[in-house]
Amino acid sequence: MLEMSTNWTANLSFGASTDPHEPRTGLSRTGHTIVAVFLGFILVFGFLNNLIVLILFCKFKTLRNPVNMLLLNISASDMLVCISGTTLSFASNIHGRWIGGEYGCMWYGFVNSCFGKSLKILSY
Repeated sequence: MLEMSTNWTANLSFGASTDPHEPRTGLSRTGHTIVAVFLGFILVFGFLNNLIVLILFCKFKTLRNPVNMLLLNISASDMLVCISGTTLSFASNIHGRWIGGEYGCMWYGFVNSCFGKSLKILSY
């Protein structure tokens, strides 16, 4: 009985069915492609725009005031989310499945929680 409930909860957490004839739930190949396209845009434009902000802060010393330093921190945090979080999700959607494994899932959650929280705190 314990083994049955353990498998049942494990299957619920991964969205997998124990019946091989039951249709698979989740995104289709087209759905993964659409998500990958949007994540690709977020990754590229988020990285480039935040890089421009960081370069401008380094180049122009007149921008270095307390309010703009808050914006600099938000930009740096957003860039870290783009680099470390969005990349893994983008690659997984290209492959149509999660490629990070258990440790990649923990890393993805940690990174998005850590840098995403700082984005929220800084924006408040």
